[in-house]
Amino acid sequence: MAERRFERTLLIDADDTLWENNIFYLRCTARFQDFMESLGFSRENVSEVLDLCEAECVRSVGYGPRGYITALGMTCERLLCQRDGHADPALVEKARSFGKELLSPPMVLIAEVEATLEALHPTSRLVLVTKGDEEVQRQKLERSGLATFFDARYIVPEKEVGTYRRIVSELSLDPHQTWMVGNSPKSDINPAIEAGLGAIFIPHNHTWTAERTEIARPELVVTLRRFADLLHFFEIELLEG
Repeated sequence: MAERRFERTLLIDADDTLWENNIFYLRCTARFQDFMESLGFSRENVSEVLDLCEAECVRSVGYGPRGYITALGMTCERLLCQRDGHADPALVEKARSFGKELLSPPMVLIAEVEATLEALHPTSRLVLVTKGDEEVQRQKLERSGLATFFDARYIVPEKEVGTYRRIVSELSLDPHQTWMVGNSPKSDINPAIEAGLGAIFIPHNHTWTAERTEIARPELVVTLRRFADLLHFFEIELLEG
């Protein structure tokens, strides 16, 4: 095997950058709204309360399916208590059940991700940087078949400026030759730019609403239409199979 010569480092997000994630949450949420609507609540009210409960659960439980499942139960309980003065435990447990499939969701790679990573690998240090439940994220990485492409992996509670600075320090990276690649302005783009790194924004049609915000320094951000466009940006040819 030829020796790798790193020309750059790419810190790469996982959920909704390498594989589909939020579409499965959206499907679960839609079924939960159907259930709550059958109990007499409007979908809009359910959505508002669920957003508040999810934010609370992120602070107490962290990101990932377990917090989401907890938020479903909290939402059901709060709405029932507000209306009826009490909540039937069986209904609360039914509400929680709509999210349990997310503990082992389908693995759907985004188009051309694997071929793109393979082409980047010879000249790029590839570092996975994702947040969420550590066990769930590790399982998804292994199921994806992409684990061997990454030189390092970081599963963190939150992606903040300090997170990126710590990674740069621990891996002795050159910030001028390091880019964060992801679909979230809140977690991938803005803090990476503030940390002095490059940032490559690859929008996803179903990015979680909590991850959407304005890009603070758009003049410093590269926006690509799809993950495979990284090869054109870095002038790398797709490897022939």
